[in-house]
Amino acid sequence: MTTPPSPDPPDAGRPSREELDRQVRDRYGTWRDQPRGLACAVIAAFMILTTAAFVFAVVAVVAAMR
Repeated sequence: MTTPPSPDPPDAGRPSREELDRQVRDRYGTWRDQPRGLACAVIAAFMILTTAAFVFAVVAVVAAMR
């Protein structure tokens, strides 16, 4: 004996895609809202090292001209 098909659609009782998206945004925010600590640290380190290298090059050129 087989069971009769359910009158409800297969996804009855489950929230819609829009509702799930809203719940995720409310809980986690978007990727733009997430902290970017590592990226900021990498960019800051690059800027500091670039500045230090530029200063060292200027000092080397000034010392070579004397």
